[in-house]
Amino acid sequence: MVALVSIYFGGVLTLLIAILHTRFYKIFNWKNDFEKITIINHRIIYTIHLALLLLFFMIAAISIIYAKELSQSVGLAFGFNILYSIFWMWRLIWQFVYFKREKGQKIPLIEIFLIIIFILLVVSYLIPVICRFL
Repeated sequence: MVALVSIYFGGVLTLLIAILHTRFYKIFNWKNDFEKITIINHRIIYTIHLALLLLFFMIAAISIIYAKELSQSVGLAFGFNILYSIFWMWRLIWQFVYFKREKGQKIPLIEIFLIIIFILLVVSYLIPVICRFL
C-alpha cells in the first residue's frame, strides 16, 4: 500500500513539475532572452525544453495510470523506478553544483521548494524498489 501511494504521489509531483515548466517561457522572460541569441540556439533550447515538458507529462500519466504495476517494481517497472529516481537524484545534485550561490547569499524560497520536490521525487520512486526487497 505504501509503494502504491508513493507512485501516485510521484506521479502528481511530476505533473506539477510539468505544469510549472509550461510557465518557464513567461516566468524567465525567454522571449526577451531568445531575441539576444542566434535563431538556431533559440530553437535548440526551446525544442529541448518542449521535449522535457512532454516527457514529464508522459511520465506523470504513466505513473498515475500504471501505479499498481510500478508499485510492484517488477521487471520493467523496477528499471523505470530506479532510472527515474536516479534522474531526480542527478537533478538534486545539479541544483547544488550548478546553481550555487555566492558565499553569504541567502537561498531563495523557490530553490528550497525545488530541493524538497526533488528529494520527494527520488524517495517516491525508490520506495517501491525498497519495498520489493523487504
